Formats: sequence, C-alpha cells, structure tokens
Amino acid sequence: MAEASRSGGDPKLIRLFDEYGGRLVSPGGAAGLLGVKRQTIHTLCKRGELRAFRSDDIAERTRDIPKWVYIPLDDIYAYGEKVGRPVRGS
Repeated sequence: MAEASRSGGDPKLIRLFDEYGGRLVSPGGAAGLLGVKRQTIHTLCKRGELRAFRSDDIAERTRDIPKWVYIPLDDIYAYGEKVGRPVRGS
C-alpha cells in the first residue's frame, strides 16, 4: 500500500487530525452514529454539548479552500453515554 503524503492541504485540518488521531466525524456522521438528525447535531454543538472544529474564515470567502466541520468521536461517545443513547456500531 502507498504511503500517505502531506505535500499540500489545509494545515489546520492536518493538525486537527493529528491531534485526535483521525478520530473525527462530520456532522452527518455524528448524526448517523447517534441515530438523530443532522440539525440535532448542530443544536448540540451550539449548546456546547459537542465540540465542532471548523475551517478558517478564509474558506468562507474563497472557493479554493473547501469548508469543513469535524466533531471528535470521544464527544459522540460521551454524549451518548450521558443521555443513555447507544452509539451505533460500538
């Protein structure tokens, strides 16, 4: 298998994945794991129940850099345990 290379890409996203060992999911992925709608995930992030890491403001102003949002899997598991909602696939 070929070795992954980081010759480009969003440095903030690379640092985030390194920090969390790649254990991050999108809001849609989080919704699927918890069995809720994506809007519920956005509400939980706004309330501070889940942490959401977003691309920089520059991504909002340019088409060259994709926008992204990721949520740590640890937050998903902790929230599921807190409210008694099993995380799918665990």
